Amino acid sequence: MVKSVGEYLKGASEVPGHRTLVMVGAQSPAGPDGRVEADVAGQCAVVWSKISEALAQKNLETRHIVALEIDLTDRENLDAVLTEQARHIRHHVAQTVRIVGLLDPQWKAQISVVAAVTR
Repeated sequence: MVKSVGEYLKGASEVPGHRTLVMVGAQSPAGPDGRVEADVAGQCAVVWSKISEALAQKNLETRHIVALEIDLTDRENLDAVLTEQARHIRHHVAQTVRIVGLLDPQWKAQISVVAAVTR
């Protein structure tokens, strides 16, 4: 589906022209009721659930993800975020991690993705 450009450029992915791209904007860790889990793992579980739901609206799955961006409020949470990510992503993707301030002070992470599929 998507090839790594080379060992040195592991973060670079190529999407051939005959594929459709779907962008899912940053998903917050707030649940449908507005509740936010206290721990980052719980927040990321909510985020990945929302990403899966958004992709499903376009008949896609997490296996179609080719790139993702993670916004974290604290680099100490990276291991927990990557552990949750590994439950959903089992293939190479281009990935960016940023340490940022988020809209709600309760939020510890938000994630956006790009998916590609042949139509």
